[in-house]
Amino acid sequence: MVAKKRNMLCIKRKESLDIGHLLLYSPYKNILLNFMELATKKEAKDFDPVAKVYHGLLSAPAGIREYYEALLGVTSYYQASKGGRGRYIEKKLASSFEFCSLDIKLSQIPFWLTHPAIHKKKGIFTLQGLSASEKRLIRRFHWDWIGERDEETDLGSVIKKEKVMVLMEIKNRVDSGGTAARREIWTSQKFGIILDYLAEDKKIYRKHEEEKSKDFTFAEMLLHFDIHNLEMYIGILFDITDSPASIDADKKNGFYSSSKEGFNYLLNKIRNSKKFNIIDVNDKKLQIKTTHSSGIIVKCGALYGNEVTERLFRQIVPVSDLLLLRYDDIWLSQLIAINERASLLKYGKNYTTIFRSLLIKDWKVRKLYDEFITSEGSEKTLNNLVSYIIKKHDKRFLSGLCPSSTKKDEYLSDVIQFLGAVEA
Repeated sequence: MVAKKRNMLCIKRKESLDIGHLLLYSPYKNILLNFMELATKKEAKDFDPVAKVYHGLLSAPAGIREYYEALLGVTSYYQASKGGRGRYIEKKLASSFEFCSLDIKLSQIPFWLTHPAIHKKKGIFTLQGLSASEKRLIRRFHWDWIGERDEETDLGSVIKKEKVMVLMEIKNRVDSGGTAARREIWTSQKFGIILDYLAEDKKIYRKHEEEKSKDFTFAEMLLHFDIHNLEMYIGILFDITDSPASIDADKKNGFYSSSKEGFNYLLNKIRNSKKFNIIDVNDKKLQIKTTHSSGIIVKCGALYGNEVTERLFRQIVPVSDLLLLRYDDIWLSQLIAINERASLLKYGKNYTTIFRSLLIKDWKVRKLYDEFITSEGSEKTLNNLVSYIIKKHDKRFLSGLCPSSTKKDEYLSDVIQFLGAVEA
């Protein structure tokens, strides 16, 4: 036999993975662990009497009742699990460029510009991912926020040689969010707040040095860190076909009209302020370039597809590359967990529980399974393991526990790859 090797991320050694893969590894591993609980423990999911009636569990035909209950249990867990999905794209972008970081709060920009590596690490791995000394630097940072309205943008990057700070709010697709959400990026929730601080020139930061302190406006703070250009964008990555987004796709299937409303709001705010001198306006592309009274050049606009990475990194990086990491962990383990739970509910056992019992009783199975995991799931070691089990323990794996559409050895190899990804 030749077992079909799946491309499983979670069977790989974590310490050997680059940051792009690590962004998926931990959330994937957590999801797989929970799928395995559902596949091997009846009590992992229980429906109360009301839920059984509501979901039709009591009226489902006897022949499919356990399968239907397993389907509901496994898929309801997965749909409720965030699993790192929401921030994956932002983290992937931030990890692609040295001076790019996540969650850029106005109040924390001085810290980001002073300690970019720590700010980035905190954004990707949270506060728990920092060392004790790094956490201490955060606690003892010598800049105060004395502004009123704080604001947070998804991503930011600093291009030192151009003395540019780029702030970007990301939308995965042209139809992500809604009309109000798209408009608010330009107005009261995001870019409008920043422009208000530039227009009002109020002191919003305080820097402490020994026994002295000095207050800064937003513009003064930027100049203090040698930032002479500020760019603020909404970046839309894909259209509804998962191709790079475009203005035409946004007009057809997205919320371009809401962006247009927000852009006009921002444009009027700039025109009505004596602090700005407009250099250029492109109404169709929703782009504006202006000079602030401090000398800082401010650009604001909408970007689509590959324009996002070009402005954020000053490098041409196809946004489609963000989708290149494709693994079988989630779809395979979810389907296996459904089938295995159905067998568990109906017969009290399944291929996973039978295989686990063999790991206790047969030293050769343990040895071959260890070789399989150590090799990070190689096809050769998988074939060796499955061939041995079929030869020595075939009768233990009843055909009734295997989906009728799949051969026994193929199904067993998928079960082993699922379990290996959990236990590696």
